[in-house]
Amino acid sequence: MYTWRMNGSSSDNTQAQHAVAEAVQLTRQSKISEALTSFETFLTPLSGGTIGDRRVAAGAFSYYGYCVAKIRRKYAEGVKYCDISLRANPLDPDHRANLAMVYLERNDRAKAIEALNAGLRLDRRNRRLHLILESIGRRKPPVIPFLSRNSPLNIWLGKRRTEKR
Repeated sequence: MYTWRMNGSSSDNTQAQHAVAEAVQLTRQSKISEALTSFETFLTPLSGGTIGDRRVAAGAFSYYGYCVAKIRRKYAEGVKYCDISLRANPLDPDHRANLAMVYLERNDRAKAIEALNAGLRLDRRNRRLHLILESIGRRKPPVIPFLSRNSPLNIWLGKRRTEKR
């Protein structure tokens, strides 16, 4: 990891940008605690720097939010950081994937699927979004579509459909 002293020089900011980019990669590799340490060292100074520094920070906040939710179990804080990234770059489906992962950490499957579907509307071929959806699974449609999912008949037929597999 990098060591960094905040004296405001351009090379320090470049070094911090590289450290944040490395932390994003660590998050993608599921090395969450290492990434969290790096984010906490370098992200705050970048968020108050130049426009370029703030763009790097805004792009990394969703990864930081996921790390906070995963390690510290601070889900509201994780969602807040993901929202910062989404406001800064609403067309990046990776931020939606990170938001979905935060929702999954707090066992909110419905909101996770909502975030994943929003990401898929942006990029139908995004591999990460599809992998997350596959890992949590999708519900099958009700056996009798014009009846509600909670209809006793649909529940009974759905159980029979599942038993056949």
